[in-house]
Amino acid sequence: MLEKYKSHIRIVSPSGRFDANLLLTRLAELEKEFHVSYHKLEVDPSWPFTAGNLKARLEQLTDALLAPEVDIILSARGGYGASDLLPHLPWAQLKNVKPKLLVGFSDISALHSALYTLLGWPSIHGPMPGTELWEKNDPRDVACLLGLLKGSQSQVEWGMDCLNRNLPPNLSGWSFGGCLAVLTNLIGTPYFPKTLHGSILFWEDIGEHPNRILRFVNQWSQSRALEGVKGIVLGRFAGCEVPDMCDEAKLKNEIAARLDLPVWSTSLFGHCAPNWPLPVGLNLAINNGNLHWNLPVPSQTL
Repeated sequence: MLEKYKSHIRIVSPSGRFDANLLLTRLAELEKEFHVSYHKLEVDPSWPFTAGNLKARLEQLTDALLAPEVDIILSARGGYGASDLLPHLPWAQLKNVKPKLLVGFSDISALHSALYTLLGWPSIHGPMPGTELWEKNDPRDVACLLGLLKGSQSQVEWGMDCLNRNLPPNLSGWSFGGCLAVLTNLIGTPYFPKTLHGSILFWEDIGEHPNRILRFVNQWSQSRALEGVKGIVLGRFAGCEVPDMCDEAKLKNEIAARLDLPVWSTSLFGHCAPNWPLPVGLNLAINNGNLHWNLPVPSQTL
């Protein structure tokens, strides 16, 4: 009789520090559905912002990317540190190994972009178990993510609001996006796509002044990174408000007004709960304001 296959998830911490006790609770939950492996990093006393020093974080991530038994790499949390690792990863060697599905958001957007740009590997912008947002208030986003990862769910769909007039009723393209500040800082590097032609972008951010957000948008536009882009979906811009001057809705409307592109808005992803999973490097479709995408179902048997 064929044994049910459990995907192997490797937990990594390429970016910021997190509550180890919180993560251990989530590991126990994940182990009910997946084979899970995790190797804790020693805290670097010389730098308080990352989960470990550069060498330790690099070794942990490299081992996960190269490991033939690993199917999915799940980041514990974001913060800062992923872009430090990009020049040091064994890119030539990685071209010859089985692709892994990297899951995370925030600072992990740097890894999503690099893995897609240099290797063509798709990723998922989604919840991370080392944060308070995992199953906070509304657990359906985490349930959706885990359903995708174990193959019991293949499609994600939800509605959005339009911010432009005369939006096309049907639009499809390959998906790219994540944390706007992180991705903006990759423009002009080898880790950002040479072209986004034919793509549908999704942007979100946290704690940035509205003027900084608009500077980021200007960078994308003035660097011609938006050439050939079919549309943009704006998620949450949490903590980007200025009281009595600019709230999140006003900021989103200003972004849309500055772009000669179809723009939609939703509160369903970003540095927030819920944070519904979105793909990087897979097909994304928008039909009459409803966004949907599919993840290929993995093999369930050995």
